[in-house]
Amino acid sequence: MNGRALIAIGCNAYDHLPPLSGGEADAKDVFGTLMLPNIGDYDLARSRVLLSPRLDEVRAVLREVLFDLGALDTLTLTFAGHGTVAAGSFYMALRDTRPLGLSATALPLADVLRMVAEAAPKQTYIFIDACEAGGLIADLNVILKPEVMGEIGTPGVTLVATAAAKQSAIEQAGRGIGTSALLDCVRGDVFLQDITPALDLTEIGRAISDRVSNTGGQTPVVWGLNLYGPSSFCRNPHAGSNDAPLRSVLVGWPDAGSVAVIRAGLPKLWKPFVDLPHDWEPRALLDGLAPLLAGLGGDAFVAVGLVSRIEEAFASRARESNDRFREIEVRAAFAASLLPRSDDPMVEAHLLAACGRLAGMVETAIADVVSALDGYQYALLNGGLEELYQLPIRLSKLLGWAGFVVHACLITGQDMASAAERLEELYRRILGTYSLSLVAMNDCQAPYILTALTASKHATLNDSAEQLLGYMFASAIECRGRVARVDIDPSKILSYLISRMDLAGEPNLELVAQPTELVSVLLRASRLFDLHEEFDLSLSALDHLAISAYLPDEYRGFADEVISRGINVVRHIGHDIWTVDDLETSWPVFQQPAGPGQAMAAIVASLLFPDRSPWFVLPSQA
Repeated sequence: MNGRALIAIGCNAYDHLPPLSGGEADAKDVFGTLMLPNIGDYDLARSRVLLSPRLDEVRAVLREVLFDLGALDTLTLTFAGHGTVAAGSFYMALRDTRPLGLSATALPLADVLRMVAEAAPKQTYIFIDACEAGGLIADLNVILKPEVMGEIGTPGVTLVATAAAKQSAIEQAGRGIGTSALLDCVRGDVFLQDITPALDLTEIGRAISDRVSNTGGQTPVVWGLNLYGPSSFCRNPHAGSNDAPLRSVLVGWPDAGSVAVIRAGLPKLWKPFVDLPHDWEPRALLDGLAPLLAGLGGDAFVAVGLVSRIEEAFASRARESNDRFREIEVRAAFAASLLPRSDDPMVEAHLLAACGRLAGMVETAIADVVSALDGYQYALLNGGLEELYQLPIRLSKLLGWAGFVVHACLITGQDMASAAERLEELYRRILGTYSLSLVAMNDCQAPYILTALTASKHATLNDSAEQLLGYMFASAIECRGRVARVDIDPSKILSYLISRMDLAGEPNLELVAQPTELVSVLLRASRLFDLHEEFDLSLSALDHLAISAYLPDEYRGFADEVISRGINVVRHIGHDIWTVDDLETSWPVFQQPAGPGQAMAAIVASLLFPDRSPWFVLPSQA
C-alpha cells in the first residue's frame, strides 16, 4: 500500500429526496481518473467508489479506510449529490437521508473532520459538488484548534466547495459543472503551471472558481488549512512537458460528443508540437491530424473549429523559432489538412479566409527579408560548403512563397499591386547578389519555380522572370537535367555534388530525379515569356532525359503523402518530344480546383510538400 486513499461518493437515488442525474457519473469519473497511476496514483486496495450509498455504508468505509488499513499519508474525499446547511452544519445527503432528521440520517462534514483529526493523515483533500456546499465554513471550528492544527505533524486540510452557501450546484449534460472543471484541471486540459511535479487542490480550486464563476449562478469557494510540505493531490500533467497550450484546446469546447475523440487523438500531436521550434516536419503534423479529424466524422463545423484551435496553439509555439517562415508554414499545414473536406462549403469558405490571411503574413515576411538584405546583402547565407546545395533551394522557396501572394490576390480578385511590388523587390535583391546561385539543383524546386514564374507573368515582371528562367535552364543544360531527387538522403548530398558534372556514366538513380518535374516546369514556363524557341536549340543536350508531371483527378488529396488518383505524365526528350511546342500539344487536359479556397490550399500544399506541383496555375491551363 502506498498510503494514498481516495473515497469518491456519488448519489443519484434518494428514498426521501428528489433524484439527481449526475452524482454517480461524477463519482465514477473522479475515481476512474484519479486512480490512474500517471494521474492520481491512489492505492486501489484502500480506495473506494460509493454509488448512491446509505449512511451506514459510508460510515463503515470511512472507518475502514481511516483506521483499519494502516497509517494514511494522503486522503481524498469527493462527494457529488444533494447538500444543505442546517442547524449550523453542512450535511451531505445519502440515499436514506430524510429532510426532517438530517443530524441522524445525513453525513455531517463536522463528523468527517473529526475523523480526519483523529486519523491525522498528512494531507486531506475534500471536494464537494453539492448545493450550498459553501456553508461548510460552519464546520471548520471542529479542526481550528491548537491541539489539532498548527504544530508539526498535525494534518493539513484543503476543502473545495463548488457552490457558495445558498447556491445550487448546476448539472450540464449529466455531469456537475464543478466536477467537470476539476477533471479538466487534473487531466491537463486546463493549464495551471509546469513547474512542480504535482498539483495541490488549492491551486486547482482557484482555477475551478475562475471557470465556474463565469457561467453565472454558482461560485466555488476554496479553503486551505495548515498546509505544509509538497503538494500531492495529483500529478501535474504539464510538468516539464511544454505542451500546455496544446492541451488547452479543449477548454470550453462546445461539442461534448467529440471531447473523448479529441482527447484520445491529441497525444499524437504532442511530439510535433514540442519539437516545433527546432525540428519542423509538416508531414508529422498532418499524420497526427488526419486520424483526429477522421474520428470527428463528417461534421465540418466541428472539424473547422478544432483545426482553428489547434492551429493557434501551434502558431504560438512556432513563434519561438528563429525561422521567420515557421509560423507561416505551420498555418499553411493546417490549411492543407482540411483539403480532404474542401468540397464542403463551410470548409471552402474557411480555406478562402485562412489562405487570404496567410498571404498577408507571407507578404509581411517577404518585406522583412528584403529589409534584412538591405541591411546585409548576404543575409540569406548560412555559411559552409552545404550552401552550394541549400542556397539555390532556399532562393527558389522564397520566390515561390512570394509568388503565392500574387496568386492569392489573383484567385480572390484583389488588387495585386502590393504583392507584385514585394515580388519585384525580392527579385532585385536576389538577382543583384545571388544570381550565380539560381541553379536547378533539386526536383523539389519545381513547385517553387512554377509558382514564382506564373506569378511573375501575372504581375508583368517579365524581365526578372526571364533572368530567373534563363539561369535555371542554363544550369539544367549544364548538368544535362540531372537534378537531385526530392527525397535524396542528406548523407548523399556531397556525393551528388561531386557527381553532378561527371556526365560520362549513367545517372545514379539513388541521387538523381528520373524523371524530373523541374525540367518540365522550365520548358512549359518558357512559352510564357516567348523563350521556347531559344530553349529548343538546347534540347539536344537533354537527349533521352525523362521529364514528368503529376496531374491529379481532384485536389482533396493534394496534401496526402501519396496522391492516389491522377495522371502521371512522362515524356522523353528526343523520343516523345523534340520541341517545347511538342510538349505543349501533348499535354493532357486535367481537372482544375473546385473552388478558390481549394486552389489556394493546393498551392500552399505544394510549397510545403514540394514533390507535387500546382500545374493549374499556368495561364494556359486556367
